Amino acid sequence: MMKKAIFLILGAVFTSCSFAQFPVSTDSLYTFIKSNSVFRNTIDWTPVDITFKEEINKALSLRDTMNCFVSVLESLNDFHSQIYLNNQYYGNYPGYDDTTLAWIRPLNDKAILSTNMIRTATLAGQIAYIGVPAFQAFNTQEINFLAQSLYDSIDKFDSASVKGWIIDLRLNGGGNIYPMLAGLSSILGNNIVGYETDIFDSITRKWEIKNGNFMIGGYQATDIKARQKPKFQNNPVVVLIGPVTKSSGSMTGIAFKKRPATIFVGEPTADGYTTSNGYFQFAPNLTLNFATNFVADRELNIYKTRVSPDITVYHGDNFDDLSKDEKVKRAIQWISKNNIR
Repeated sequence: MMKKAIFLILGAVFTSCSFAQFPVSTDSLYTFIKSNSVFRNTIDWTPVDITFKEEINKALSLRDTMNCFVSVLESLNDFHSQIYLNNQYYGNYPGYDDTTLAWIRPLNDKAILSTNMIRTATLAGQIAYIGVPAFQAFNTQEINFLAQSLYDSIDKFDSASVKGWIIDLRLNGGGNIYPMLAGLSSILGNNIVGYETDIFDSITRKWEIKNGNFMIGGYQATDIKARQKPKFQNNPVVVLIGPVTKSSGSMTGIAFKKRPATIFVGEPTADGYTTSNGYFQFAPNLTLNFATNFVADRELNIYKTRVSPDITVYHGDNFDDLSKDEKVKRAIQWISKNNIR
């Protein structure tokens, strides 16, 4: 998840070491991980300390050095953090058996191909469908463009004729959450939609929609043109989730948790991707995208691993023909029975 700024870790930037051209002291990076990981209280650090010291002293190449840090992430069971070094990504990624991989890989490939591609449709006459994909946005202009595009895609629907919404996050593998939440503001309404919490479950930042824009910790993260009164905040909503919903996709889902007249249909989101991450720069060629907080919904329920559906529907995805999609069909049934307009 994108944060407001990239933090520069001072004191280590110009330090060199002998471990295969690593740009800073390996101890400084290790100490930072040990001191700041949101998972730091879940493990016994004594054996990790010993193993890291032994392995880092044997490192003969840059890859050996990076593997030492990946092993630390493995010990923490941290799937969401990544280390960027020389434009390469290093991280701890979940493994799957062949059967699961054969099922998930096509979904993941489709998710990648759908990046930044918003999809809308009208289903069963009066049910609005919006597919919210991963959003890759790296500056203010890109963030606002995607946020406005998503907002306008929703705003084009006639509020008098829409009975409910299906918000499809199944192909949302993450990226920048700012345009996702601002773009969905006419459905979320001007409300508190979530929080970030530390390892002691204390609130560190508040997420809020104000005048159609996303506010995080008091910082206005987007600047879009929105209606003064949200059009669809009272409509029933079904949020579709699945195994490749992760990171900002999962957290967009959390923003809808405990919203009135809202239910989740599908399969649990990817495990281990509900942390809030920050970017920490140690050197010009070394940045850590690091899990420092968890995310809670508007009623302060904290999601430390994944987001689960209220109605579980395994498989049956059909993105080419939504009328044959089992999760969409279940969503339509629920909206038809729970239309409160």
